[in-house]
Amino acid sequence: MDSPDPRSGISYLIGVLRKVTRIVQLLPFAYLLLLAIYLLLEFCLPDWLLRVADNVLNAPVVAIAGMIGTGKLLKLCRWFKTACLLPFATKIESWVDSFVITFTQNEIILINTLLGILFLIYIYAANRHFFHGRKENSL
Repeated sequence: MDSPDPRSGISYLIGVLRKVTRIVQLLPFAYLLLLAIYLLLEFCLPDWLLRVADNVLNAPVVAIAGMIGTGKLLKLCRWFKTACLLPFATKIESWVDSFVITFTQNEIILINTLLGILFLIYIYAANRHFFHGRKENSL
């Protein structure tokens, strides 16, 4: 009876780790893109769609902390950590609106539009940094 080659097992585990790392790397950026689109279109969406989007896109602090912890474990870069932390801006806005100052509807639309644009700019900058930034000579 042949025993499995340990190198094939290690190769398999490395492949799984690469896939997990890729998914974990992309998750905050995909979430940020969906959140930006939601914030930009929030004022013109019907109520039922707003409720669905609120339930889907409202990431609890524990989930954000989990993503940051996973990024630390996988030794991911600052771009990843920043993408994880940016959604806190919406939570800060909500907290200020609830406990400090009550924003008018127009102020909320303006804040959400600015946050959506900021998130899109960040995603664009991250895309340029990772896919267009560092061209290496292939001599």
